Amino acid sequence: MISRRHALAAALALSVLSAPSAMAEPTIGLAERRAIAAYRQDRYPAQEKAIQEAAGFAVPVELAWDDLTLPGDAKYYSDPDYFEKTIFEPLAAGLKEVAKDKMGRDALAAKLKTIRVRFDENTAPASNYAKRLTFDGGVLDVNWRPFTNVADSKDRVEAVVKLLEKGL
Repeated sequence: MISRRHALAAALALSVLSAPSAMAEPTIGLAERRAIAAYRQDRYPAQEKAIQEAAGFAVPVELAWDDLTLPGDAKYYSDPDYFEKTIFEPLAAGLKEVAKDKMGRDALAAKLKTIRVRFDENTAPASNYAKRLTFDGGVLDVNWRPFTNVADSKDRVEAVVKLLEKGL
């Protein structure tokens, strides 16, 4: 015999598991799409230019904007701490360090084919930057969370430098 308490608990569990809104991921809304479009137009070109100048050549930079655009963060995209200080500036500084001499510039130009920047919530740690960088087949893959641990720029730069110097 099923007690009333067990029946209510089972009904509640079933309703929670079957309710789509209980399990749905937040979605990107119009505010985020507008804010990221404004960032891409107004601020990102200078970041891309800085990355390419640091590398010493026009390396293609592919950004997974859909992955970098986080629900509810639209108001922060234009803040330099959001993308620039946590992703783009450390990336440019790392490239600049590797390309500080002719040997480094030549090695980068010969082996670095693309830089891919993305954010995967399931695999990007908050602070282990080296763990979420790969350099394989000429592709430098950067999987860092925007707007987190802004003061860790030195650690991010160091991770880029170590990985590229090892792979070049």
